[in-house]
Amino acid sequence: MNRTTPTIATTAMLLLPVAQIAGAVAAVEPAAAASTRTVRGPSVHMRWGNVTVTIRVSGRRLVDLSGSVPSHKPRSNRINGRALPKLRSEALAAQSARIYTVSGATLTSNAFATSLQAALRTAGI
Repeated sequence: MNRTTPTIATTAMLLLPVAQIAGAVAAVEPAAAASTRTVRGPSVHMRWGNVTVTIRVSGRRLVDLSGSVPSHKPRSNRINGRALPKLRSEALAAQSARIYTVSGATLTSNAFATSLQAALRTAGI
């Protein structure tokens, strides 16, 4: 059996898109810029106050979020000040409300996840 080695020309032809091989020019349209919108979740009541999550969504991707947590008492301020950045980081990494609760801030974590899930549902994610 006679074996042929592909030449550079035939190898290059294999790598070209079909439209270029046929001599056609394929028009590539730039992707439409995904609109960024802000959605606010409901205020979820917990024992020490209300928790509200506001998300920014670009297309179907969660790009940023912020939370409003109770901070009127020094202890609440200390606990929630530590918990909120962790919850934010978890949510952005998970791109969902399936996040770990923060130890010592279980009530805040649960209320945060509830508000976040409602905001994501409203945004269509």
